[in-house]
Amino acid sequence: MYFIGELKGSNPDLKISLYKWNAKFFVKFETPDLEQVYKFAEMDVSEDTVREFVNDDFIQKVIKRFQEMYQDIGEMY
Repeated sequence: MYFIGELKGSNPDLKISLYKWNAKFFVKFETPDLEQVYKFAEMDVSEDTVREFVNDDFIQKVIKRFQEMYQDIGEMY
């Protein structure tokens, strides 16, 4: 997997990385304990399109999912 770089919106609590591998772009969102990965076919989108897609509105949705994931983990204990 080829690391392209960190995307706008990364911070100490949420790292957003862009990768390329096997004709796909991977956008990886990471917190200290969890991660979410979104895959986009290179035939369908360009790197610029992926960067535009990861905007503030989308990041807020990802954060909400992380909150739900942490809540799910909390219910397990």
